[in-house]
Amino acid sequence: MYNGKTAINRMKLEHNKLTKRVIKWSVQALIITAIFIAISAFLARNMLSTQQQVPSFINQTNVKLISGNQLSLANLKDWSESPQHLIYFFAPWCTICAFSQPSLEAFGMAKPNVQIMMVALDWENEEQVTNFKAKHQFDFPVLLGNQTLKQQWQVDAYPSYYFVNAQGRVTSKDRGLVTLPGLIARSMY
Repeated sequence: MYNGKTAINRMKLEHNKLTKRVIKWSVQALIITAIFIAISAFLARNMLSTQQQVPSFINQTNVKLISGNQLSLANLKDWSESPQHLIYFFAPWCTICAFSQPSLEAFGMAKPNVQIMMVALDWENEEQVTNFKAKHQFDFPVLLGNQTLKQQWQVDAYPSYYFVNAQGRVTSKDRGLVTLPGLIARSMY
């Protein structure tokens, strides 16, 4: 014999179990997110601070494109000509930098209004950087950086990256493995 009250009680019990599972998963996701944010903030603590004007040398010091042309980093595209810039510092021997390339490419396609500038640091010779670019097949301009650039941008690990607004101020920063969701989230600051 069918008992409607028993069926309703079972449905309520199943609903309560499901609700508890969803709450448990949500709490776990929040904890993992909080841990990730804390680790990210800790790793980026020695980088330029947000809202800081980027180093003035950017308008004065010539750097070299891997094609061999001399060019001021600011002349690549003036800060005010693009609503946002991603300055990505990497080393051609860095495995994490290599793993990050597909995410950078995807971000470039998802956010075409953001100018991506890659800056190679701690390279041994220009060929090493050229080979890295060819191997990973990206089309972003690559500038050959130096120790002065590394110090002024406070880069102490690879990859390190900054989002810079049209006024030339740092809006967001991070270092370590680059992911598409992470880049999109950082670009919203």
